[in-house]
Amino acid sequence: MAQLISQRSATEAEKRSRAKSTKKGEKRYEATFLQVEKRVDEFKKKNPLNIYTKAQLGSAFKYTLLDNGLDQEFADKTTTWLLLKFK
Repeated sequence: MAQLISQRSATEAEKRSRAKSTKKGEKRYEATFLQVEKRVDEFKKKNPLNIYTKAQLGSAFKYTLLDNGLDQEFADKTTTWLLLKFK
């Protein structure tokens, strides 16, 4: 999931720097998060998570985003969003 978001964020950043219109980019970005949300729902059905496994998942997710070059603020917000989806 983190790889998917990282890849989309990197390509969208490149496109934003080249193109003036960001509406298509925003739609693709939202589609990425919808796709991740579907994966979260599927994962929740197959794997019940307790507080410790949620923390491990969140930590791995956040540091994968940071390792892929995304900024700290985006990683924090996205990780918070992901963990709220696991409630």
